[in-house]
Amino acid sequence: MDNKYKLLGILCITIPILSAIYILLNSEILVPKGYNLAIDGYVISRNLMIIFLLYLLSKLGYFLYSQLK
Repeated sequence: MDNKYKLLGILCITIPILSAIYILLNSEILVPKGYNLAIDGYVISRNLMIIFLLYLLSKLGYFLYSQLK
């Protein structure tokens, strides 16, 4: 049972890191088609939401990983 939570903790650490790298390399996925110039605020708020969710998920991973030591 402990090994299962440790694996979940490691996954919660690596998934945000890999997805953040993917978003940094492919920033076109954040802009909907046809709205290239009109929605700067929308893109900024969406980026902040993604950053916050990745942060929370990685904190959950570190919490689960550290509780099992």
